[in-house]
Amino acid sequence: MNKWETIKFKDFVALKRGYDLPHHKSKDGNYPVIASTNIRGYHDEYKVEPPVVTVGRSGSIGQVQIIYDKAWPLNTTLYVTDSKGNNINFIYYFLQTMGLEQFNSGAGVPTLNRNHINLLKIKIPDIKTQEKIANVLSTYDKLIENNNRRIEILEQTAEEIYKEWFVRMRFPGYENAEFDKGIPKEWDVKKVGEIISFDIGGGWGTESPEEDSTKEAYVIRGTDIPNMKYGEINYELLRFHKDSQLTNRRLRSSDIIFEASGGSKDQRLGRTYYITNETLSMYDEDVICASFCKVIRIDEKYLSWYFNHYLNYAYKTETLSIFEVQSTGISNFGFTNFKKHHQVLLPTVDIMKQFFELTYNMYIEKQKLGRKNENLKKQRDLLLPRLMNGTIEVK
Repeated sequence: MNKWETIKFKDFVALKRGYDLPHHKSKDGNYPVIASTNIRGYHDEYKVEPPVVTVGRSGSIGQVQIIYDKAWPLNTTLYVTDSKGNNINFIYYFLQTMGLEQFNSGAGVPTLNRNHINLLKIKIPDIKTQEKIANVLSTYDKLIENNNRRIEILEQTAEEIYKEWFVRMRFPGYENAEFDKGIPKEWDVKKVGEIISFDIGGGWGTESPEEDSTKEAYVIRGTDIPNMKYGEINYELLRFHKDSQLTNRRLRSSDIIFEASGGSKDQRLGRTYYITNETLSMYDEDVICASFCKVIRIDEKYLSWYFNHYLNYAYKTETLSIFEVQSTGISNFGFTNFKKHHQVLLPTVDIMKQFFELTYNMYIEKQKLGRKNENLKKQRDLLLPRLMNGTIEVK
């Protein structure tokens, strides 16, 4: 029989506010800098020994993270300084069930005050049961992390093939190709506007049905793009749209979502996501991109796949930053000028086809791994509250 006892939160764990680190004082290094919801970057100094458990304190509050490296928790977090003899992994999972976001004490910016939760009464099991519960939940997280590593490897492999073929010019048969000023003679150069068959800005719709806005469709934002490769789909953005707005905006296989507005000093525009039938099968309704994005549609399948990789490479090398324009506090991508003036080197159809055949299945495998992660997270999240309140007893 597992032993559970009721104690005050302050006797379960001690939390402390993190440390200030302005962007201009941050130096590239190996130590994670933990913000309220994610890793902001890496610094050459650390403040806390691992494992580091943090809770979002300011801005976005209540999100719990665990880092198994020396790290610098920012002042937008609270971090665990004393586990009071409890299992640190159990603490990580238990904090997720507390609904800490409800303890907002900020008048303007959401703020979590640790003094407001220290007197809360909580029920926790003995240390052996804590270890068993943490091991069960960690098994799911380890499987997810392993899938994430495989996703990263597949992505890096495809990127390396792109660079090898189209940057270093070591594509299949390059030894026998004729070059003129470093460019194969059979290849072509076209403006973006000559490549794209169709493009249109996204939509946003309404939160509830209104007059003609009665058609349901999910919305993918630019901020959703980084997590989608890991299978993290935002199903909360199911909104209502006019049928006329959906006609040309419904996403199809081979469409490219292009982030064209928003951005910030530290986040450039131009992130993309390539739509496949695998993507569309993750949703039970139509899908469009948000109004800060554009749909790029190219009729030729191999050209669409190549152009998406070109955009990814151009984004990472900041080639497209010249088309960003600051306006009213946000950045906008000069898409009209981009189409009119930017030129792209295009391989032969045969080379693009070979590139597609070599790398497309890697992308599909990434999406399948992402879906596995989605299912693993659902199973873990169903178990989490039941394990934490003793409904399910671990042996």
